[in-house]
Amino acid sequence: MALIKKGEYSLRTLLLTYVASLTVLSVISSLLILYLFTLGYRFGLVIPANQVESDLHAVRNDIETSKVFNPDILPEGTSYVFLTREFKLKKSNMPVNLQEESLLNYQFKNAHGGKYGYFQSFERSDGIVIVNYQLSPRYRNEWLNQHFPNANLMMIGSMMMSVLLIFVVLTLFYANKLRQQLRPILKATEKIAEQDLDFQTSQSTIKEFNQVLSGLDHMRLALRESLMENWKAEQDKQNQISALTHDLKTPLTVARGNAELLAMTPLDEEQTDLLEHFQKGIEQVDSYVQELSKLNKTSLKKALTLGEVEVKDFVEDIYDQTLSLAQTKQIKVICAKKEIENEIMGNWDRPLLNRAFMNIVSNGVEYTPSGSQLTLSTKIESDEFKFICLDSGPGFSLESLEKATQLFYQEDKSRQNRNHSGLGLTIANDIVRLHHGSLTLSNDNTRGGAKVTIILPL
Repeated sequence: MALIKKGEYSLRTLLLTYVASLTVLSVISSLLILYLFTLGYRFGLVIPANQVESDLHAVRNDIETSKVFNPDILPEGTSYVFLTREFKLKKSNMPVNLQEESLLNYQFKNAHGGKYGYFQSFERSDGIVIVNYQLSPRYRNEWLNQHFPNANLMMIGSMMMSVLLIFVVLTLFYANKLRQQLRPILKATEKIAEQDLDFQTSQSTIKEFNQVLSGLDHMRLALRESLMENWKAEQDKQNQISALTHDLKTPLTVARGNAELLAMTPLDEEQTDLLEHFQKGIEQVDSYVQELSKLNKTSLKKALTLGEVEVKDFVEDIYDQTLSLAQTKQIKVICAKKEIENEIMGNWDRPLLNRAFMNIVSNGVEYTPSGSQLTLSTKIESDEFKFICLDSGPGFSLESLEKATQLFYQEDKSRQNRNHSGLGLTIANDIVRLHHGSLTLSNDNTRGGAKVTIILPL
């Protein structure tokens, strides 16, 4: 689906707009603050830094020619020291250290006193007046002078605060704008994550976001098509299972009936034993068919019925069943098992695991030529039970090693002369995985036969 385009802009344009807005508004706010302080100077609310020097110049004549020195005529923000011609103190409102600095400044004709500020001296007939002052703007209101920074610092601080405020407000504004533009993308990803693929992709006004939305829309359509194909394939598998279970019922009924008829005839001990194995096999196949009929709904994802299983007894049971299967083809069964202690137990679903192991063994018997051998080996390693089934057949092809556990897989070119449904390894693999174990396929390097390894935790 093609997205309908309207007026778009790129992320670069948005970023440049943000930077330009921040710059312009910062300059405007700084100029406005500067203008407000200029009005303060104009209307006398703020006294300029050089105002003290102008006031001192205005009263210089009075300071030098008055009969009696009057400190009250000095401008606000100044301090003084009145000395005799012999530099004896007559009157002062300065601290002692500032008095000493004033005298040094007068003697060495230094108009700048460094950290002490500035000095001016006035020659009188009865002595010398030295005035100290600072060149910094001041507020007309003395309370403001005491509780606020000087006007220059106040102006700079106000500019910095205004720029910071503009930065925060603009950042929040553009972040919210980006969030709104990202909303269609977030909504689309949420829908796809929920596998709700029947929705209309919205659009953004940002070019790059629309490109992402377009990609998401293509992905949505592809994913929808893929899910539909998977659903159809799953339906086909379920239909095959239904057909297979239905077709199995007829030969199974015939086999059960013949076994029952055979049981009514006189049999010797060996024939009776073989018949028991035959009837036991029919019962197992019947239970498999019942399980297979449930595969349409559960795909073996049923809850396990776990219980304590004696590993040694389980292995002996698998071995006995293998011997019964192998007799039909005169196959020699070699059980390379290490002695398993009686107290070793597994928390397993025994019927399901028996089914899995016998599926593996049945495959091994099927592909082992008559008169050859089938090797079963079992051992306990690090709290794990390991089972290996090695046949004498042609082994797995490369394709089989990848796909043999897939449902209904029958494309094994090296073993294609056999008729089978492709369910055996799939069911065995699912059962082993339900027990948190692993099933791996390989070929024996020496004999070339197919090797199936099952590992189960104890």
